Amino acid sequence: MFDRIAAPYDRGMAPLERLWLREMRSHLLPLARGRVLEIGVGTGANLPFYPPGVNLTAIDESGDMLSVAARRAVSLERRVQLGKMDVESLAFPEACFDTIVASWVLCSVVDQQRTLGELGRVLRKPGGQLLLLEHMRPQARSLAWLTDLLNIPWYAYNGRCHLNRETQDALVQARFCLDRVESRAGGLLRLLVARIA
Repeated sequence: MFDRIAAPYDRGMAPLERLWLREMRSHLLPLARGRVLEIGVGTGANLPFYPPGVNLTAIDESGDMLSVAARRAVSLERRVQLGKMDVESLAFPEACFDTIVASWVLCSVVDQQRTLGELGRVLRKPGGQLLLLEHMRPQARSLAWLTDLLNIPWYAYNGRCHLNRETQDALVQARFCLDRVESRAGGLLRLLVARIA
């Protein structure tokens, strides 16, 4: 699925970028430090927002998305090690990253708890941080009902992305402590800063 949408992806996301996402990225990505892993780098939309000096590794399961991200990295003169990898089975040793970043990834993984377990495994302890931008089931009851309803045709269409996952609760179940939560659009969009408990 992600290979076929790589070329038009940024154009399709442009309205959301202008409304909320650019501002959310500018709040979240400057918190990255040390050795950083970005999972699901996609087209590299986060790349302009990283602070200088981070040692950045970025992975995605889509080769076409990685090609777009590589071109963006070159245009930004951003050094990043890009690789194709499944986030549910990371080929990294334990405790090797200071920061892990994900944007719009945990909505689409097959097994959220397995993915969060892998992220916890490769984060340095103590002090390792998880920086997330996610859409999830909104806090407002009427919006929650709407995402539950829309999730059925949306998932039937794309086969991966869930509109109504309870990702914030999943983080707590996976033994992450939430240090910061910012919501937009009634809680549909959230910025989360977490660490291993």
